[in-house]
Amino acid sequence: MDWITTANGLIALITGLVGLITTGVTAYFAIKAWVKATKDKSAQDLWGMIQEVAKTAIDEVEHSDITGSENKKDAAMEIVKKSCKAAGLEIDNFIDQLSEYIDNCVKFYNDMRKKNNKSSSTKK
Repeated sequence: MDWITTANGLIALITGLVGLITTGVTAYFAIKAWVKATKDKSAQDLWGMIQEVAKTAIDEVEHSDITGSENKKDAAMEIVKKSCKAAGLEIDNFIDQLSEYIDNCVKFYNDMRKKNNKSSSTKK
């Protein structure tokens, strides 16, 4: 073997290794991005399901005999927790977000009720 054949072999080997490493790094980051997107979507889907359960719970509590906004919120939170547990949904990471969501929904519901009461009283 002469040195030119050896040099060509080494260059081909180095080029192949660089290409393989580049492909591996690219694949790693692509897989990492895919896993993150999948997790984000799953969390987003889970949050959407929790919101639907919360809407139903809030409606049930608003039409129940429970009085006091804090009591209603606690009741709605318990309904959501128990419903999600029964459905196999893990909501521990969403408790603060759920609490804020229930507060906002109740505030919206109360604001709408006040506006309806005002418009009803002005029409009389």
